[in-house]
Amino acid sequence: MTAFKKVMIAFAFIGLCLWLRHQHKPDMTLVYPDDCSFTLDSNFSQAMKAEIKSFIDTAYKENKKPASLLPSIESQFSAIRSIIVDMQNPDQLNFTIQAYQPMFMVNDSFVLSEQGQIFDKTVFENKLISQLENVTYDGTLHHKDIDRLIKFVGSLSDPILQDFSIRWVGKYNVWLDQKNGDDLSLLVDYARPPTMQDIGECRKLRGQIIDKPCKDKRGKPCKNNITWVCDLRFDQQIVLFSTNKGG
Repeated sequence: MTAFKKVMIAFAFIGLCLWLRHQHKPDMTLVYPDDCSFTLDSNFSQAMKAEIKSFIDTAYKENKKPASLLPSIESQFSAIRSIIVDMQNPDQLNFTIQAYQPMFMVNDSFVLSEQGQIFDKTVFENKLISQLENVTYDGTLHHKDIDRLIKFVGSLSDPILQDFSIRWVGKYNVWLDQKNGDDLSLLVDYARPPTMQDIGECRKLRGQIIDKPCKDKRGKPCKNNITWVCDLRFDQQIVLFSTNKGG
């Protein structure tokens, strides 16, 4: 049952309540309250809350048929996940509105939900946005990559997300760069997300190498700003190489 079908059930309940309260005209036409009240998801930004309230309040006052508002609300505010309409106060029609849950940001500009919807970050509260992981995506986000991104980010453990940022260059070219310090990056395939065991093996291998004198291709001592890249895209094999650019 969709959220908006549930709303229709809520309206049926309202109709029954109104009938029981004898709030109807002699011709049995339902009479709805003049005013609206709102219970809005705290994840919405203040600007978005104000916009939702203004839109519904204005539309309702123009035409007091709540059911007719549903298509326009759904069209206007794609970030709304569900609406429940009730009449706890006989003088007001209350709208309880829930938002889709943001999962992570892309390029610090828009948000992806677990269901794959894309929203501008201004839809949500700044405090919530600041807590989301950000994925740097190379180029314009392709629709076919949305599910891949969601599955990939969702498969990473919290310790990995805390230690590494994500750069999506391509589905077979995903970089995880260390947030604190830049001495280790991971290069992975989207279908083979790294585990903490993989990272442990990479760090162990890097430790074994850096204990030895490092020389570049010309035989000169390596520079101090080298980043080690651990390539985990191969079966039963780890490839470690160094770069001055981080990938």
